[in-house]
Amino acid sequence: MKKVRWLIPLLFGLNIVFVGCDERGGQPGTRTTPSPSTAPSTSTLRDADLQKAVRAKLETDAQLKEADISVIAIGERNEITLSGTVRSHAVREKAIELAKSATPGVLVNNQIDVKPGS
Repeated sequence: MKKVRWLIPLLFGLNIVFVGCDERGGQPGTRTTPSPSTAPSTSTLRDADLQKAVRAKLETDAQLKEADISVIAIGERNEITLSGTVRSHAVREKAIELAKSATPGVLVNNQIDVKPGS
């Protein structure tokens, strides 16, 4: 019986080590599964196609047409970055919503500044 006593703590310790290694560099509890509406599309768009789709959506709004907004697209990741300046938070939110509606599952990186006097 004395020879087996060391085996239980050893097995318990190994179990803890292997469970901790399962995260593969992620933080515990932060792993999320994207919902179908936000999951990236399985078909990839070319950068120019994604950029044109987002730009076309932004051009439908009169305030966004006047705004100085840059659209950078990474079709491989179905991701766009919006940057520039708008006059209000409402216009900024409108730009984000229109960009998200341009193509299913697009990820929007918002870097738009709000400057009321510009």
